[in-house]
Amino acid sequence: MTIASDPIDPRPESPGRAAAPPILVVEDDPAFSKLMQKRLVAHGYKVLLARDGMEGLELCREHHPDLVLSDWMMPKMNGVDLCEEIRKTKGLENTYIILISSKADTGERVRGFDAGADDYLVKNCDPEELQARIRVGLRVRELQRALERQARVDDLTGLWNRAYFYERLSEEIPRALRFGKALTVAMIDLDGFKGVNDTYGHLAGDGALTFAAELLTTHCRAVDIVGRYGGDEFVIAFVETEPRTAVAVMERIRKEIDDHPFQWEGADARFGLSFGMADLCPERNTPDLLLRAADDALYEMKRHHS
Repeated sequence: MTIASDPIDPRPESPGRAAAPPILVVEDDPAFSKLMQKRLVAHGYKVLLARDGMEGLELCREHHPDLVLSDWMMPKMNGVDLCEEIRKTKGLENTYIILISSKADTGERVRGFDAGADDYLVKNCDPEELQARIRVGLRVRELQRALERQARVDDLTGLWNRAYFYERLSEEIPRALRFGKALTVAMIDLDGFKGVNDTYGHLAGDGALTFAAELLTTHCRAVDIVGRYGGDEFVIAFVETEPRTAVAVMERIRKEIDDHPFQWEGADARFGLSFGMADLCPERNTPDLLLRAADDALYEMKRHHS
């Protein structure tokens, strides 16, 4: 296989940090494949190349391209079968697929569309038409991504919402167990948040939540999963991180909130931060068990400091 750009981490990043996915060209004719690559790179696209459907499916699963340009007739797995496999694969269902073939009759096109193709081009079509159809496909994916974002992101803070955090944690736990990696979850509560609301109003409260969310995001890596759990509670999954390291991160965040309090209309609208930690282990190997343990630890911290 050939990659015409830097590899992309397939795991979703924090909201607003995601890199543009590449375009995948699946073609067994080396000359035509290189021609397509040259035309796409000239228009600023990142390009992945695969020589057959099996290799194309592997690259789809690894890189999650926005758009696939696939030949119809190929060894091992043809373009129609590739369409069907992509549509059945979790996380790839909305990939925009353009089938390219010398077949031009209506029956073959219908077969391709029924298999899951979004568009169809005859080989050696006009380069401008190819670019136009790619732009259409990418616009469709952008609209789909906006809808996906609305379903996953908390409107106020821009963090992942509770449901999507849970989904991501459910994916991260088996990965950590499979590779023997650490995973630590922090449950976070804002101390004195009600006082900010009562003293300065709900707009100030919204500002305090956004302020806290920005601090959490700033101190976490892109691979960490940061979410708003509800109300003034937040949650972080520190990926491949031991508890002592996660505690150090949280202590830095707490110190920054203390040293540089949230400002509202020229006043220090102070609030603090409490957190509880739980790490992945045989006794805590599901999202519910991890979150419950972190919440229990948070309760103990707040009780101890009350």
